[in-house]
Amino acid sequence: YSEASLVKSLEEYGIGRPSTYATIISTLQAREYAILDKKRFVPTDVGRVVTRFLTDHFTRYVDYGFTAHLEDELDEVS
Repeated sequence: YSEASLVKSLEEYGIGRPSTYATIISTLQAREYAILDKKRFVPTDVGRVVTRFLTDHFTRYVDYGFTAHLEDELDEVS
């Protein structure tokens, strides 16, 4: 992903909001889940391990629908 294509995918899946996209991107880099190489995100070994762990043990929470629905509910609360 490039930054733009990542934001587009987040929008398509209903994850995050325009006000949170920059934070999501900076978190990916700060936690070293991915690095930006030639304007493209490349997953690191840490990112691969975390992704595998989450998808193996927390499938409910890494489900796009669950995440989008939760964010909709949080929007209603706010």
